[in-house]
Amino acid sequence: MVDKTPVLFSPHTLMPRPHRPGPGGPPGLPPQSLESRLQALEDYSQRTFKPTDAVLQEVVQRARQHNMPNIHVGRMDGLTMEVIIRMAGYKKMVEIGALAGYSGILIARALGPGGHLHSVEYNPDFAEVARESFRKAGLDDRVTVHVGRASEVLEQLTELGPFDGIFIDADKNNYPVYLDWAEKNIRVGGAIFGDNTFGFGHVWRNLDTIHDHHLKPAIAGVQTFNSRLADNPNFRATILPTDQGLTMAVRLK
Repeated sequence: MVDKTPVLFSPHTLMPRPHRPGPGGPPGLPPQSLESRLQALEDYSQRTFKPTDAVLQEVVQRARQHNMPNIHVGRMDGLTMEVIIRMAGYKKMVEIGALAGYSGILIARALGPGGHLHSVEYNPDFAEVARESFRKAGLDDRVTVHVGRASEVLEQLTELGPFDGIFIDADKNNYPVYLDWAEKNIRVGGAIFGDNTFGFGHVWRNLDTIHDHHLKPAIAGVQTFNSRLADNPNFRATILPTDQGLTMAVRLK
């Protein structure tokens, strides 16, 4: 749930190949560091594809006014998810982690008229801010905000399933718990999206090398979430290599 100016490509995708004339690219162009190329590509993508608009910018400002953490889904991650939902024609989804409503607006827009999003938020103050965001975006008829522990709310939502998709963007240590529910309640052809699945840059590490008592269970949860989706024959999964990582999986059977 961290939006720290998303990087659009992982470094290995931009390393020069042997046949290239060097790290600066074609002859005649000035040399560029990997960092400067990443920043240039990010700036280009943001400028060209315009992942935010006035409504989403207002949500960010509203969150700031309420002293909420700046941890909404990354701009390009959110746009990618919106495009996929539109392409698939999904109409009924669940979101874990409403925050101020940023990702919920993207999802609700993509679901279109007749679609519905069930957005789960543990913090009642955050939930009210999210409701305000949905109202001002003209999407309150497409979104129901549920307040409470996600594991408990999900059980209540089971009777409304199966669902077309779920976006998980909450406490990382419980990602496997939310995946348990998703595996049973997302229909064939439906999707699971998980945010921050690079574990704030630590997902590759052996857990024995992590001594922070907050970070360690979060990384353990993300590692389990990723590996279970990658190894589950009922799903086909991948990870979008942005700065924070967005895991995406479609149910095959």
